[in-house]
Amino acid sequence: MARVFICTTCNRYDPPAAGEDAPGLQLARAMKRAAAANGSTVAVRMVECLNTCPQPCAATLREPGKIVIRFGQLGLDDAPALLAAAETYARTANGEIAESAMPERLRRKVTGLVTLGVPEAASV
Repeated sequence: MARVFICTTCNRYDPPAAGEDAPGLQLARAMKRAAAANGSTVAVRMVECLNTCPQPCAATLREPGKIVIRFGQLGLDDAPALLAAAETYARTANGEIAESAMPERLRRKVTGLVTLGVPEAASV
């Protein structure tokens, strides 16, 4: 099962107007709705920080034994692409997603890869 971690405090440097949810929280809720609507098994987890404050909103694909892929500069329109990327990630052995398999709108939004302890991992 793929897991997507989404920062619910993004954008902490540009807080929303009174009564509005933070953009990261809006993205997390959109992801949950998209997963439910598509019958996806992707688990959406909400966290308070993914250390990409200069490039909000942030999300991370992460599973034990796989590389971690972090995205930044996400918006609500990225929810379907992020869901597709998570489903592709789930089907990989080590988390490596070929650039051609990454949804186009996310290719330039990868802000980090962590490959520690993952054999033969390559960059996206």
